[in-house]
Amino acid sequence: MRPLLIGHRGYSAKYPENTLLSFMAALYYGADGVELDVWAAGDGRSVVIHDEDTERVAGVRFPVKGSSVSELRRAYLGMGQVVPTLDEVFRALPAGKLLLVEAKDVDVVGEVVGLAVEHGRLDETVLISFIPEALVRARELSSRLMIGLNVDSLEKAEWGLRRSGEIGLHTINPPVEGLEALGGKALDYLEKARRAGLKVYVWTVNDPQQALRWAPHCDAIITDEVEKVGRALRGVGE
Repeated sequence: MRPLLIGHRGYSAKYPENTLLSFMAALYYGADGVELDVWAAGDGRSVVIHDEDTERVAGVRFPVKGSSVSELRRAYLGMGQVVPTLDEVFRALPAGKLLLVEAKDVDVVGEVVGLAVEHGRLDETVLISFIPEALVRARELSSRLMIGLNVDSLEKAEWGLRRSGEIGLHTINPPVEGLEALGGKALDYLEKARRAGLKVYVWTVNDPQQALRWAPHCDAIITDEVEKVGRALRGVGE
């Protein structure tokens, strides 16, 4: 079957990343879901932004964990967009679309789980993270929420396989550059992951030929280039 097409920070190749506009555009252009990043702001609310501050995306610096939501709203992201809260994203995105919510710190996990429950989106939300402690915390809070490990090293890749059953991992998410570098060893690893019952979500795949190369070996492809990669994947598995 064709792997799921997931918009990385929405349709971030054309629209301001991690904004409501970017998320809705990704879905409009054919994505099956979106990936987004969350931190706990200074007032404890979950806000959707990748970096620790707003400087790269807005040209003005507000530290996320040291600012309230209202203060972060002063950072203009372009195209009429400001930093959204996770609650706003849950409200805006239609039912039936997958949300990959990357926890950038452990502090945010409790509210992510709570909002997924509140909005009835447990079956459509995957809490993902590079931080193993965040995944362990999410599992402590919910036996039902899907969780996934972002891989940034061989050690973490092996950790994911070892602990997958213990913490109930749903996905393992390797970078496409790492898979390309490993060659045949990467295929062996992905096969082990799938035999362990894990879904494989590969990021960030912006080259259509790369997407076609890895499509048979994964369950989702995460991309900035929603239209371009979506066109390449059309017909795969049919």
